[in-house]
Amino acid sequence: MNALIKKGSSFKSSIVLPLDKSIAQRAAILNLETNDGIVGGDVISTRLASKNAIANGEENLYLGNSGTGIRLLTGYLSGLGRKFNLSGDMSLSKRPMDRIADPLNELGAKVSLNNGKPPIKILPSNLIKEFSYRLPIPSAQLKSSLLLAALNGKTKIEIIEPELSRDHTEKMLKYLECDIKIEYKDSLRRIYLNGEVPIKEKRVFIPGDFSAASFFIALTLLSENSRLLIPEVGINPSRIAFFDVLKEMNADISVENIKEKNNEEYADILVNSSKLRGRAIAKEIVPNLIDEIPILSMLAVFAEGSTFFEGLSELKVKESDRLKAIRSLLTEINAKFETNLDNLTIKGFGNNYTFSNAKFNSFNDHRIAMCGAILSSRSIDDIQINNVDSIETSFPNFFENLSSLGFTIDLS
Repeated sequence: MNALIKKGSSFKSSIVLPLDKSIAQRAAILNLETNDGIVGGDVISTRLASKNAIANGEENLYLGNSGTGIRLLTGYLSGLGRKFNLSGDMSLSKRPMDRIADPLNELGAKVSLNNGKPPIKILPSNLIKEFSYRLPIPSAQLKSSLLLAALNGKTKIEIIEPELSRDHTEKMLKYLECDIKIEYKDSLRRIYLNGEVPIKEKRVFIPGDFSAASFFIALTLLSENSRLLIPEVGINPSRIAFFDVLKEMNADISVENIKEKNNEEYADILVNSSKLRGRAIAKEIVPNLIDEIPILSMLAVFAEGSTFFEGLSELKVKESDRLKAIRSLLTEINAKFETNLDNLTIKGFGNNYTFSNAKFNSFNDHRIAMCGAILSSRSIDDIQINNVDSIETSFPNFFENLSSLGFTIDLS
């Protein structure tokens, strides 16, 4: 399905977000009851696969396009001592899984891959009773996969984390009264979990997805005389580097009504049209900004001065090679940019820049497709985006929200 989008005028409104995908994935794997809300295809795939594995005893599990789902579920199932086969769609089947398979096998699991990629085969095994592992790179998916494996395998595990990555799993396990502790020692974050203590099943509140909110935050910043309220958005400190970067770029953005449930903070986000300034994005904060790098790189085009991104190698192994996809988007709007290995420099044209005759390639990647849609706000004519079906995986009401803000969308 392709999209033809015509921008609207200014707006003062609010939108409805899907539930936070990261928290919803973890709740799905642990089969926990949650609040109702909109969820994308990735969460639906994980819910079904987890239910089929645990409740129905099925061996062959299909995860669709869900990279988080297949990696976390592989860990969770590795501790059960049963046989499973996990597969996904064409896109997921091209994504590397060595990062989780190798340490899980060190833990005692029997996980095999197809040339480093799915399908993933799990054979019955007994995990070792005590295990210590230092993360080679910041990775919430690897960390969570190991913690979930240890939980089911009744293993005592220590995970050493040089840099903080998303900590939804730790927060959820603590809320579920697992024996989990976090210490800082020798400038390292250390997570200790005694898997012999099972979870206590509780209802989990899932706020709105901050990564989904980022696209409409960007839209408001780029639109003239506009204001947007986004209610009940998750503001976990390990997820909101995008917010902090935008504040440093002179964005008029704030949080209100901060609350907390099941160890997760959430709040209303209020954003207004702004004139942005470019800045340097150091590699140290990229792990907690990784999902927002595509839309942030688009905002950089309309900022005053240059924006420099360092250490973007992780973008190459997402749903698409996102570094390549970002370059494609930038080229289509005649942006000025340079790439050097895994670094990217964008020379901003300022707040008044517009473009025309844009036809965007989504690379079958939901975040790239949504970037193209948001860019329509600065086009002087309609823009085209090919293959927008992937947006359903994370943000099924994306176009509905866009339409409510005055945009005209033709899907065909």
